[in-house]
Amino acid sequence: MNESVETGSRQVRTYRRPLGSDWWLRRRSYFLYMVRELTVVFMVAWLVWFLAQVAVLKAGRYEPPTAEDWAFVAFSVVCLFFTLWHAVTFLNLSGLILRVPIGDRFVPAMAIKGAAFGGLIFVTVVGAAIMIYLGYVKLR
Repeated sequence: MNESVETGSRQVRTYRRPLGSDWWLRRRSYFLYMVRELTVVFMVAWLVWFLAQVAVLKAGRYEPPTAEDWAFVAFSVVCLFFTLWHAVTFLNLSGLILRVPIGDRFVPAMAIKGAAFGGLIFVTVVGAAIMIYLGYVKLR
């Protein structure tokens, strides 16, 4: 594919090599980037399933999945894996993305990254504690 670019009185021709459909398989970093983009599909699929279950619950026909329902367990584990991959890869970039000024310098990237992962762990522990407590209260 050749392109022509006018620069003043002369014309410069450039060549662009076609990438092909397997460009993302050529480097590990490209592959991991594409896998990270794919994680959103699994997150949305689980969200759609969850919203469908909320609609069934509202209609009064809800039956919770059991441990014997291997398809539900497998689907949830796969979605959890990809959701965690998405979260971890984003939080690994947080030190580069967030720039917090302190005077004429910035907070170190590792401190921001540590705070981001600490926040994730805190929210996870608090959320789990609330769900366990609510489950315990309901069982009484």
